[in-house]
Amino acid sequence: MHKLAFTLSLAILGISACTNTDNPQLAMCQAVTQQLTGSTVASWDSDSKSDGSRTVDVKVDFTSANGQTGNMKCAFKKHGDGTVDTAPTTVVFNNQPVNRKILIEAGTLASKELLTGTYKNTVAKSAELAGDAAVKANELALQARDAAIKGAQTLQQLQELHSR
Repeated sequence: MHKLAFTLSLAILGISACTNTDNPQLAMCQAVTQQLTGSTVASWDSDSKSDGSRTVDVKVDFTSANGQTGNMKCAFKKHGDGTVDTAPTTVVFNNQPVNRKILIEAGTLASKELLTGTYKNTVAKSAELAGDAAVKANELALQARDAAIKGAQTLQQLQELHSR
């Protein structure tokens, strides 16, 4: 059990560098919420974060597709050096503690979803940057051509002046 939890924690730790948010704990808490609700969250109504000495607690309030409201509180371990895990150590869903086994399952699926989203965003951003690079390369090629033409014209004028 500890080995599985440790493996999950290591897998999720990498997400902090890959997520498209400045708050990987919020992203993970929302992703776990989606897993526990069967992806029925229609809107995120509010979120808050409290930074304690040993944990960082993230709370999200949401409305599901059927109009019911709910909340989720995720606690993330804070290390002595100030770094914070991206895998929650405990989760309270609608004021009920979530069983560790269910949390590990939901966290694994949430990690997969976050990584899939990160991959898709990375592909899209890479394509956008490649397009921008192609446009810039064309602009530079035109500038180089214009500079070469101007240089050739200047050289021709200088040769004509010296040949007189």
